[in-house]
Amino acid sequence: MDYVSPFISFKTKAMHTIETDHRNIRIDFAPMVDLGFLLITFFVFTTSLMEQKAFELKVPEDDSNTTVQSPLSATITLTLQENGAVDYLEGSNEHILAKGTAYLYGNPSLRDHLINKRQRIIQQLGSDSQYTVLIQPTAQSNYKELIDVLDEMTITAISKYVLMEEKPRQ
Repeated sequence: MDYVSPFISFKTKAMHTIETDHRNIRIDFAPMVDLGFLLITFFVFTTSLMEQKAFELKVPEDDSNTTVQSPLSATITLTLQENGAVDYLEGSNEHILAKGTAYLYGNPSLRDHLINKRQRIIQQLGSDSQYTVLIQPTAQSNYKELIDVLDEMTITAISKYVLMEEKPRQ
């Protein structure tokens, strides 16, 4: 028993020092809350400064007395078909100057045709101020293709374009 008592006393002393060596740890959350508010403020501020991705649509003033007539040579009608095909008609249905098909995503491209049309109008009229594009979607076309055609109006700097009602299926 002489050998056991020193081990027991050593064990109880070691356990006592371990148990009394606990410290009260206090975590201060105030800096973390401040950081959270700073991050929230930063993201609210940066999202309010982001530029809008939508394009600007110019709408004429509501005045029924003013009607603008464009010459037939400065007017083109784009009829949207499926898969990015766009049928164009220069002039009017009664007096067709040119007719064909261009493609949004292939050749011959719609952009090239619109640019060539502008150059012909400038040669003929001296200015492209009366260049008018009539955009007519169909039931076969989709919303993405309509937006792509409107983007083409912005890219080619065509300021006068009209979005017409959907053409019924034939």
